[in-house]
Amino acid sequence: MKKVLIVSRRLIRKGKTINWVSEIYLQLLAKGGVMPIIIPIAEATKKILGDYLLDYDGLLMMEGGDINPLFYGENYDINTLDEYDPLKDEIEITCLKHALENNKATIGFCRGMQLINVLHKGKIHRDVHETFNHKVHHINYDNYDTHRHKITLVEQTPLYDWYQQNELMVNSYHHQGIKQLGTGLLPMAYSEDGLIEGIYNPSLRFVVGLQFHPERMLEEYAGNKAVFEAFIQAIKEQ
Repeated sequence: MKKVLIVSRRLIRKGKTINWVSEIYLQLLAKGGVMPIIIPIAEATKKILGDYLLDYDGLLMMEGGDINPLFYGENYDINTLDEYDPLKDEIEITCLKHALENNKATIGFCRGMQLINVLHKGKIHRDVHETFNHKVHHINYDNYDTHRHKITLVEQTPLYDWYQQNELMVNSYHHQGIKQLGTGLLPMAYSEDGLIEGIYNPSLRFVVGLQFHPERMLEEYAGNKAVFEAFIQAIKEQ
């Protein structure tokens, strides 16, 4: 069976460290006939990370905290970052480098898209609301799951092929975003403030990043499911 790696997310809850992965990713992958394998964020994981990378077919990178700005040549104060976790950075960047170098099918959502951009030598805004003066609200804590904003899709891109329409109303849970597009990446969508909302690398088998979360609004557009179907198909063709 084909295998997809997912690096977990680490939080402190009631004084205890927990690792977690959104169940919807696990459901979508398993229903698609591929095996999700969770890589936990723990210091000891570094000792066995090479074993995970010996046998896998794809990489899925989910949402999470801000990436260390040193990885993309900025000097933002780390005290201003959300959910900063240097160990997650280290483990996930190792996995993504390996996936890109070995042409493994890769998809990243939210932080995952930003990490794809960073590994292609791109840059990230410290805070998009600060940069664009709140022209578009990219997160709304009072209406966390129901908040939507408009994006415009770029024709003749995979994203347009999956959705077959020019505009979408998408969910949004982030305060950072792409400042400078990485080398070899092409944009697939923009929000009304000009922020890139989707990217891909046409020179590799399947490398896609989305700033929004199709898995959290599966029934709103047929294209949301098509995103995962395309990723799973790329894995099976590996």
